Amino acid sequence: MSRALLVSLSAPEMDRLAVELAARGALTGLVRRYANKHRGWERTLARLPLFGGAYASTLGRRLPPRGLDGRLVIEAGIATDFMAAVVNRAGRGIPDVAMHFSRPLLASTETSVARAGGNHMPRADVVVASYHVAWPAFKRARELGRRTVLNYPIAHHRWQYRFFESRARQYPEFAAALPRFGDIASHGAALDREIELADMILVGSSFVRDTFISEGVAPEKMRVIPYGADTKRFSPPTAPRTAAAFRALFVGQIGERKGVSHLLQAYRAFRKPDTELHLVGDYVHGSEAYRSYGDLYRHTPNVPQPQLAEIFRGADVFVFPTLVEGMPMVVLEAMASGLPVIVTPNGPGDVVRDGIDGFIVPVGDTDAIVERLERLHADRSLREQMGRNARQQAEQWTWARYAFDAANAVLQTSGRGN
Repeated sequence: MSRALLVSLSAPEMDRLAVELAARGALTGLVRRYANKHRGWERTLARLPLFGGAYASTLGRRLPPRGLDGRLVIEAGIATDFMAAVVNRAGRGIPDVAMHFSRPLLASTETSVARAGGNHMPRADVVVASYHVAWPAFKRARELGRRTVLNYPIAHHRWQYRFFESRARQYPEFAAALPRFGDIASHGAALDREIELADMILVGSSFVRDTFISEGVAPEKMRVIPYGADTKRFSPPTAPRTAAAFRALFVGQIGERKGVSHLLQAYRAFRKPDTELHLVGDYVHGSEAYRSYGDLYRHTPNVPQPQLAEIFRGADVFVFPTLVEGMPMVVLEAMASGLPVIVTPNGPGDVVRDGIDGFIVPVGDTDAIVERLERLHADRSLREQMGRNARQQAEQWTWARYAFDAANAVLQTSGRGN
């Protein structure tokens, strides 16, 4: 059997793949940034006054994948990873400043992880690496005649450059909250060479695949395997909601890539005395663009998954009008929690059935969001039926299925997971 090396910062889909490959005896190691292995120094950190609480709620939550022997986890870039976490924690309320200082630290962490991947590559027959950290391992694999698989969780970078440039011209008032890529020439060149050296590219949705094909990547190089959800952790409430308010929920980074301006504008048009909007997640740079909408919603910063599961169970509808996505796991988590969803086709379109589990609306169509909110607000039986449908659909898209299918693709075996 072929043996695989995985290289990733800490992508959840790569963690799940690592566990499956290890169970098959086919994993040589998972190279990634820091993971809390509950070593002596980590236990000491967790007990320190003041600092211990911050560690436990940030980096201390970053555990090796459940079910994976910690000895297979190879860490790199720990120092810069810690510094970036401190900067992001301290700058949560000023994301522009935090990003200015954390971006070079993240780049340094990526470089360390990528180099470690290259150093460990000779032990494997195939290397699976996430974008931004694949090049050294891929270069070494080519020299040794080994297979290369690139994990690319979002739309092709050059497609994104043009799309977001167009968005900035169309909606200049929200341009500051769009993604930033730094030096596009160097950013694009680095990702181009990873794509060129990949024998296979794993993506989470047909939307992402299509952006690659539009950029000239051979269709036969692409493999679409949608991500999954933890359907045990994320489950419907045991009894129907009885709260008076109709609660619309959004979970994710609060920025323009997620279509937040369209959500806020739609909710402003829809808002009623018995409704509320809850946004969960951290603001990204440019969040001042949303300042005039601050009275519309309740905000909760990024929370651990157990707490997030309870937040899902307290909502009536999940609204995620993303502009560009790979395959947003929060959509499946909302569906697993029994919520009807309002989404765009740019990522979630493969797993949401329009008119059955919720609604798929065109990207940037604020009026369509308003109309779907009106329908769900007015018809309790509709949203309850859609919520039941969404739960059943989410049960078909588990992490076990993803890991099984991805492992087969990596090892070039056959069969399909459940």
